Amino acid sequence: MSIRRPIRVLHVDDEEDQLRFTKMFLEELDLGVTVDSASDPHEAIRLQGRNGYDIVVSDYKMPGMTGIELFRTVRACSDTPFILYTGRCGDEVAESAIAAGVDGYVKKEPEPAHYRALLNRIRHIVERRQTRKPIAPQTAPTQQEALDKTT
Repeated sequence: MSIRRPIRVLHVDDEEDQLRFTKMFLEELDLGVTVDSASDPHEAIRLQGRNGYDIVVSDYKMPGMTGIELFRTVRACSDTPFILYTGRCGDEVAESAIAAGVDGYVKKEPEPAHYRALLNRIRHIVERRQTRKPIAPQTAPTQQEALDKTT
């Protein structure tokens, strides 16, 4: 049995109920997931810069900034994975998200079962990103270090 690394999620949504339910369901479904919430995209940018989350999950339509605009702002400063998590299911939003380069797109559903799909998407994206990170190459000893070892 492998031990999974905890995942820190930043969830951004202007609807307080959505923030509360998403946190509750994700943390209950997987004890290795912690969710911090932000109801304002500008607050989310400050939190991401300060806390360095493993992934950002954002609504699309919010006052002052769309989820895609938030994605572009986050991506300008870091390579943090980003999921657009929205009730807007139009092809235009999905196409814009894909064209912008978001890592995932999950549609909000009225039934709580969709939280499992969101959790699976979060895990998949974060674990894929963690395995892609290159391992720092070992540096060869300098000529002096090699000589010191032989003497």
